[in-house]
Amino acid sequence: MNESLDSIEKTSYEGREIKSDDFKSELNYLKDRITKFKHQIIEDISSKSDQLKDEIQIILNKSEFQFTGTDISLAQSVRMKHGSGVKEKVFVHRESLLTELFKISHIKTFRHIFISILIIICAQILIYDYTTFGKINLDFDLFWWSFQGFQTTMIIYWLPMQLSALFLVYFFFKLWALKRHKTNSILIDGIFLILCIVYFLLMIVVPLYNIYSVSVACRIIILLEQVRILMKSYAFVRSNITSVLNHVVYNKKNDSDRPKSTGCPEFSKYLYFMFAPTLVYKSEYPRTKKVNWKLVFSYFAEIGGVIIYTYCLFDRFCVPIFSKVVVKELDLKSYLHLISISILPGALIQMMIFFSFLHSWHNAWAEMLRFGDRQFYLDWWNSCSFNTYYRTWNTLVQDWLYNYIYIDVNKLLGKKNRALSQFLVIFISSIFHEHILSFIFGFFYPIMFFLFSGFGFICLFIPRGNNAAWNVFVWVSLFTGIGIQVCLFSIEWNARKQCPRYFDSVLDYFVPRSIMCSLF
Repeated sequence: MNESLDSIEKTSYEGREIKSDDFKSELNYLKDRITKFKHQIIEDISSKSDQLKDEIQIILNKSEFQFTGTDISLAQSVRMKHGSGVKEKVFVHRESLLTELFKISHIKTFRHIFISILIIICAQILIYDYTTFGKINLDFDLFWWSFQGFQTTMIIYWLPMQLSALFLVYFFFKLWALKRHKTNSILIDGIFLILCIVYFLLMIVVPLYNIYSVSVACRIIILLEQVRILMKSYAFVRSNITSVLNHVVYNKKNDSDRPKSTGCPEFSKYLYFMFAPTLVYKSEYPRTKKVNWKLVFSYFAEIGGVIIYTYCLFDRFCVPIFSKVVVKELDLKSYLHLISISILPGALIQMMIFFSFLHSWHNAWAEMLRFGDRQFYLDWWNSCSFNTYYRTWNTLVQDWLYNYIYIDVNKLLGKKNRALSQFLVIFISSIFHEHILSFIFGFFYPIMFFLFSGFGFICLFIPRGNNAAWNVFVWVSLFTGIGIQVCLFSIEWNARKQCPRYFDSVLDYFVPRSIMCSLF
């Protein structure tokens, strides 16, 4: 490349007499030289880059391993802690995957297709009401029923949970750090441990008190916020206990008159973490320079559109069908028929939950808080196994489970019991899912538990390849699973209204009434 630049320089000076009195001519001449140098450098770099890419591709073709976009994204998200063999979460500036994909016009068209389907479904509902009842029904009865008691939810439930998490957790942890700094007492550690257990138990029990006084959508808000606060509080305490203990040891070794740090982070860092769209605590996160409020409003508009979309799906495909079901007359053929009907609306609802919650909701908060790392999910739609799907569907929860559950459990059980550690992580995640679903609907029906920790766990050990057939298998399994859940939960909901109580005790909550109604 140096030879080519020298040749350009030589040819540029040949046969040319420099004129000192023509400044503009000389300036244009220098600009021309710089432009030629620039183009020559770009061409040389491009040529070398193409050669390097070809060499890398040859190496990958010879290798027995196949690397996917998910593997590369996961590799960029973690790093190994020195000497521990444990992966550490790395936060960097990056956009969500859909945000990047929507910059491509061909991919953006798929969003337009979903919007078109929403318009068609709304039009279909209006036409059905007009042709059947002679008028257009715009009461949105199901919508208002779902959010009945919203003000009570925010004042009686949401606000106290936020205040307790913001002040009680930090206050007691700060107090423990100060006491631990002054004296090395097992009693102090024991008291703090008891306080943590009491707080977590109260956070689980108190929000459930009289929860059925509000409607379904409000219960979802309460339960999701309850789980979020529990996970965030545990992450903060678990992450900073080591820091406090390390500072205690350091201060003992370096006894001086200078003020000593307790290792407890500032309240501002804790406050930011409690609202930032992440479940892994760090003292610092990558931040963007400014807030794009136009983008924030567009994300909330997407959430509003998804709520309307979901309402239309339930109003058009679920309520008219399951409201006519007589539970006592159902047999195996009826169940299979209803499951097949539930697969399509269930699949669309799953897509809506992913887009509104994992993409729009978290990106809106990330933009408002200038949170730089927006990798809330990976390309789970390309998953060829449930192992990959579990790791990429919701990386927020996956990171929390790995950092605060799997690592500790794996240390206790040993590396030889890795499968047992994986099962315990999936089991704990299933319990949280069942906790949310059971209190939303008002009955315990562990369908997701068996699908998630049963069939899903078995699928972790099925050999697979990175081809279209396995990807189709994952999609069919997901759609079938969500169809089964929509069908069975809807039938059990009707059974609670149609069938009498078979148990006067707490068993009525745990025993599916639809099964009892079909048997007796």
